[in-house]
Order: sequence, then C-alpha cells, then structure tokens
Amino acid sequence: MKICIIGIGRVGLPLAMHFASKGVFTYGLDVDLKKIELLKKGEMPFLEKGGPELLKQVIGKNFHPTNDFSKVKDCDGIILTLGTPVDDFMNPDFSQIDSCLDSIIKHLKENQVLILRSTVSPGSTEYVKAYIEKNTNLKIGINFYLAFCPERIAEGKALKELEELPEIVGGVDPASTQKAVEIFKSIKGEVYPTNALNAELLKLFTNMYRYINFAIANEFMVISEEWGANIYEIVELSNKNYARGGPKIPGFAAGPCLFKDGFFLTSNIPFPDLIAASWKINETLPAYLIQKAKKLKEIKGKKCAILGMAFKANNDDDRASLSYKIEKIFKRELAEVKTHDVYRDGINFEETIKNADFLIIATAHDEYKKSMEFYKKLIKEDCVIIDVWNIFKMGSAVFRC
Repeated sequence: MKICIIGIGRVGLPLAMHFASKGVFTYGLDVDLKKIELLKKGEMPFLEKGGPELLKQVIGKNFHPTNDFSKVKDCDGIILTLGTPVDDFMNPDFSQIDSCLDSIIKHLKENQVLILRSTVSPGSTEYVKAYIEKNTNLKIGINFYLAFCPERIAEGKALKELEELPEIVGGVDPASTQKAVEIFKSIKGEVYPTNALNAELLKLFTNMYRYINFAIANEFMVISEEWGANIYEIVELSNKNYARGGPKIPGFAAGPCLFKDGFFLTSNIPFPDLIAASWKINETLPAYLIQKAKKLKEIKGKKCAILGMAFKANNDDDRASLSYKIEKIFKRELAEVKTHDVYRDGINFEETIKNADFLIIATAHDEYKKSMEFYKKLIKEDCVIIDVWNIFKMGSAVFRC
C-alpha cells in the first residue's frame, strides 16, 4: 500500500511519519520547497516531541517528501491535511482545499480512497464528492471512495497521540467508510466507523466544547476579579474530592483551531449563540486585563514586557495567539513593548523584562515559571503584573509586584 499525505505541516507531517514508521510507503506532498529540502536533510521544521528521531528513521526509506502532484496517481490512499482558515468576515475559507483539488483531479484513478483530515464546515465532504463526480468519470462509493477522518491530536504530542488515540472514520457511503477503515487499520487497532457528517460535527463539537469551557472559566475569573475574590482558590476547592467537579482554571484560549472553528458551525445561524458568546469572552479577555492594569499604573511611555508568543505552553506555534492582541493593545496605549518567546528568540529573557513597568505572562512556558524573587530583581519595583495562569500564586490575575 502507498499513501500520499498532502500538506505536511503540524498535522500532516506527524501523520506521514507515523504511516511510514508502520511500514507504509508514504509521500509527503507540499508546495513549500524549503520545507521539503529541510525534511530531506532529516530536519524538523517545527517542534514535535520525538519528531527529529523518527524523521531520521523514515526519511528516504518509507517517507518521501515531494512537490510532485503526479505522485497521487501511484497511491492507494490520499489524505488532505490542509489549512481551513476563516476570511476577514469570519466566513469559512476553503481556498487551500479547492486549490489542492484542482491540482490532483487529473491524477485520481479508480479504487483510490480520498480522506479529508482538515477541519471543515458540515457538508464539506459532500461538496468534495460533487466536485469529483463533476470533473471526472469516477463514481463515489462505486469505483472511488471518500471519507472524513478528523485529526484530534495535540500539537507537539502528535506522534504519541497517533499511537494512543482511536481513529474516527466517516465515509460518505458505507463502501467509502469501509475502505477508509482499512487504511487506518493498517497503522492502528482502534478505529470507529460513522458517516461523514457525524465525523465533521464530532471534530467541531470537540473543539468548541473545550473553547466554551475556557470561556466560562474566564467569565468566572472576571467576576471574581470584580469582587476581589481569588478565582484560583475557588477553582481548586470546588474540584477537591468532589465527584461532579467544578470550573476549570482561566487562561488565554486561542490558536488556529479554537479561534475559528466555531464559525464553521454558526456561519448560517442569524441569532446569538453560546459559541459566539464564548468567542467574545475569550477574545476580549486581554483588553479587560489591560484595562484593569491601567487602573494601577499609567501605561503611556512605560516599558511593557510580554513573555510567550505561542498560543499554548511549551509549543512553538504562534498562529492566532492572543499574545499579538496584547502587544497591539499596549502599543495603542503608546507603551514601549518588548516581546519574548523561548521557542522563537532562543535567548535569555532577562533583558526583555529588565526595568519593565508591566510584565505579562502570556504563555506559561516552563522556562517562565520562576519565583517572584527572581523577577523582582529585574523588573521595576512598582511593576504591574498580568498573570492569568497564576504562576505567582497571588490570587489575582492583575497585581503590583
């Protein structure tokens, strides 16, 4: 069996290496020539635990990066792991998938299985079915097969989770489901079949369930701040030895999936909804915290140090990170803004925070989890700190050091 993974980014590359490590001949197809050359040298283009070691094992053996779309015709399965952003008006943007389909359509042949792995709006797999049947002589479910199989891995831990997590396979018809199940059965034992629409919604519901949980935790934090209460103690006590559990800790919720996936579900809903409310809460949290900080100290002309530009801790991906919104707000307030991220800058962060009037722990990288005494030696004596992750255990997200 031969597999072609189209789009060897943070989702596609770990999947391609995983297939290759299981003895499946795998093409990694991408239009980024620099990335392809880097991979051929055995170098990872981003942070992934275990990635460098596995890449060296499979490159040039079962894993072959390429930009040659004609390789599609040699494969039994084609898996699309492409970006699906939203446009400036928060409408789903499928230009990458459309462009890919245009590039591969002439290379498709009978008895292949095409699997969508990208997050898409409900009904997108049926759209791909119509596109293929319109532009080829292939008939889905008869001599060509189509399914949606959502990725559910955490960035940076993809290889581990590809081993551990079950696979959800949703075909547009029973024959397509079975063919896609066979593809994934070749690399893992736990595979659950369903239909394409269920699989599309499952992916979106999973992400939005997490996002809404973040939003309610953040709303509880704002309410606690207004009352002068300690949200972190409340969360700890409410979850301690209590079977039904309580709220989660607050924090900045962002990233390329959580930020936009809800719009795939609500783009046709003309009334307020829980997902849109969650987006409002999570996206405006930085502005709320900065306004609270401003009440403690004038921002104009002051030095502001932002630590962490990635959208989550111990990761190098900064797409849709709220850190950039924080930076923009402080610049709007005419502050002198300095930023640092351990995975981007590769230098000590002491100079970034030296004599800072405002310190924001935007991403809770392990390297930033130092004592208050460490920071006090570097920042201004009356520095205002925004610590939504509660690294300093001060009982508030905004305080003077």
